[in-house]
Amino acid sequence: MESIIQEEDINCFLSEVEQIFPNFVAGILCDHHGFPIASKIPQNFPIQENYLALSAISNNKDFIQDNRFLQVRRDLNKSKNVKLLLLLEKPIRHINHFRDLKDLIENQVLF
Repeated sequence: MESIIQEEDINCFLSEVEQIFPNFVAGILCDHHGFPIASKIPQNFPIQENYLALSAISNNKDFIQDNRFLQVRRDLNKSKNVKLLLLLEKPIRHINHFRDLKDLIENQVLF
């Protein structure tokens, strides 16, 4: 039987991601159908949560037409049921932080 994920664990995970990237703007976790699990989005952000979730699961269509942000999509588990989408401000000067993100995803035990 799988354990239930707690909100504070997911918020802690998103906070760790935010600490890795100083240019972090917004992030969302969703299932493979696009249902949002958790998000970290600033108040009055011009892009709605549902567009972030759709963009996280979409391979062909881009739901975010804002060129100010770099979109980073990652699968959080081996079965690819949980997706992560990050919006980072351009220009990306912290390219070496992607290794830290990969380590965080590989070592997390939530999904």
